[in-house]
Amino acid sequence: MQDDSFRSGKLLLVSPHPDDIAYSCGGLVETRIDAAHLLTVFTRSEWTISEHLRDAGADALSEVRVAEDRRYCAERAIDHSFLDFADASLRGYDDEQELLARAEDDPLADEVAGKLAEVVRGVAPALVIAPAAVGNHIDHLLVHLAVRALDGDHRTLYYEDIPYSAHHALKTVERELREVRGLRPFQTFDISAVIESKVEGMRVYRSQTDDQGVQDMRFHASRVAAPPGEFGERLWEAAD
Repeated sequence: MQDDSFRSGKLLLVSPHPDDIAYSCGGLVETRIDAAHLLTVFTRSEWTISEHLRDAGADALSEVRVAEDRRYCAERAIDHSFLDFADASLRGYDDEQELLARAEDDPLADEVAGKLAEVVRGVAPALVIAPAAVGNHIDHLLVHLAVRALDGDHRTLYYEDIPYSAHHALKTVERELREVRGLRPFQTFDISAVIESKVEGMRVYRSQTDDQGVQDMRFHASRVAAPPGEFGERLWEAAD
């Protein structure tokens, strides 16, 4: 695939939560994408690193998270839309359960898939970039499966979810993507020249981003880079 596929104006970035695109493929956004539409699926939340926002409650926090997403998109001339679903923190999952739950058991699975399909049809993209659901976070998994069901309608590439990819051995990540998700490597992109811009994009999401999150991103980007010593992001595609 040549660069013009990323610059066609018919590109849809799918983000489970505000911040996932900035974390997982923000380098690609900075280097390869001139025009795109970003869809964020789960915008209502009570999870934050900010004690002040945590005390303010889910409604106030959710407004902040949407505002952060809008700012990220505005600074990069990206169109955006939101599906306004409640994330795992508001659906009764704790930090452990959200990584162990089965998508088919989540009562939102069908609704998420239906609403996401409506947006994809409306945008009519030539290319969709979506989460591979590395780490099995239930929200990422619901989005991955919803997009995967549309593979026959649109060209789709899948990004390695950050920070979850950084929490597993690289061989474990690759085995999961190949054997569980049925994906194969598409391309590794050199983001070394824009790594600081990617960090700045992550920092837009102040309610979510701490130094550890940035370190996780740098760690994973350094170990997938080609050549070694640089920073990279990888995209995957369906193997069949």
